[in-house]
Amino acid sequence: MRTAGPEMEVPQLSSTTTVTFNYDDYYYDDQCPNHHLQHMSTFLPILYSAVFLVGIVGNSILIVALIVKRRVQRLIDIFIINLAASDFIFLTTLPLWVDMEVSDNGWRAGAFLCKASSYVISVNMYCSILLLTCMSADRYLAIMQPSIARRVRTRSCSTALCICVWLLSCCLGVPTLLSRELKKQDGKTHCADKAVTEAKQFMSLMLLILAFFFPLLSILTFYCSITKRLCVHYQKAGKRDKKLRKSIKIVFIVVAAFVVSWVPFNLFKLMTILLRLLKQPDCFSGTVAQMGIKVSSPFAFTNSCANPLIYFCFDNYIRRAMLQCLCPQVKISSNSSDTLDTQLSHSLSNFVAGEYATRMRKRSVSL
Repeated sequence: MRTAGPEMEVPQLSSTTTVTFNYDDYYYDDQCPNHHLQHMSTFLPILYSAVFLVGIVGNSILIVALIVKRRVQRLIDIFIINLAASDFIFLTTLPLWVDMEVSDNGWRAGAFLCKASSYVISVNMYCSILLLTCMSADRYLAIMQPSIARRVRTRSCSTALCICVWLLSCCLGVPTLLSRELKKQDGKTHCADKAVTEAKQFMSLMLLILAFFFPLLSILTFYCSITKRLCVHYQKAGKRDKKLRKSIKIVFIVVAAFVVSWVPFNLFKLMTILLRLLKQPDCFSGTVAQMGIKVSSPFAFTNSCANPLIYFCFDNYIRRAMLQCLCPQVKISSNSSDTLDTQLSHSLSNFVAGEYATRMRKRSVSL
C-alpha cells in the first residue's frame, strides 16, 4: 500500500534498495520489518476523492466570487486568490493518485504526468507556506506598523509579491521534478525517485529548513506579536468587546489549520533525512518515521480543501461574496465590508496610534 504524500523527494534508504513512492519502504535496514496499515488502500481513494470534489468546488467558487463579484476590493484578497489558485492546481493531480491507489500502487499515467504531478505537489507546499507568510507579514504591518503599512501596502506591491512567490516556488520544486522517473518493479510500473546521494540529502535538509520551518517560525512570530498586543487591548477594552474575542479565535484557527496539515508530515520527513545522514540503522526510529509519514501525509492533502471552508465560516465578507456567487438572484445584506480580520486591524491600529499619541504627549510634557 502506498500513501501519496505532498513532498515528493523521498530519500533512498540504501544503495541497493529501490524506493518508489511507497512509504512502506521507509525503514533503514533491509532486516527491519515492513509495517502495513490495514484498510488504507480503501480509505485513501475515498478520502482523496472527497478532497478533490470539495476542494475543486470550494476554491473555484472562492476565486470567482472574489474576482468576478467583488473585483478584489481588499489587499488581503490578492493573497487569498493566489492561495486558492495554488490549491486548485494541486487538486487537479489528485485523480492520478486515486488511480494509483485503486490499481494496487501501479502508475498508469506515463512519465510526463509522473514528473508533473510530483512537481505540482511540491510547488503547492512551498507556495502555500510563502503566501501565508506574506499574509501574516501584511497583517503585522497593518496592525503593528501603520505608518510603514501606508507606504508599502499597495495593490501593485501585493501583486508583485505574489508573482515573486510563484517564481520562487517553481524554482524550489525543480529538484522534485528532476528526481522523479518511472521504474519497473515486481512487474509493475512505479513513479519513483532516482538514486539519492548524501549530497542531495543534505540539500533536501537545507531546503526543508529554509523553505518550510523558517517561514513557519516567521508566521508564528508575527501572529504571536499581534496576539500579545490584542490581549493588552482586550484587557483595556473590557469583556464586552465580543468582536475582539472572535478575532483572537480566527487568528488561531487559520494558523492551527496550516500547522495540523503540514507540520507533522515535514517533522517526520526531517526525521528520516537526519537518520539517513547520520547513517545509523535503527528499526524503531525507521518504523516511527514510516508510520508517521504514512498517517500524516493525508492531512497535508486535506489542507487544500480546508481554506475555502475556513474563510466561508469566519470571514463575513467572503461568505457574502460566495453566497452571491452561488445564488445571484438572492440579495444579501451587506451593511459593511468589514470582516473579523479588518475589525481586528482597525481596532488595533487605533490602539497603536493611541499608544503612540500618549507617549508623545508624555514626552512633550517632560520637555
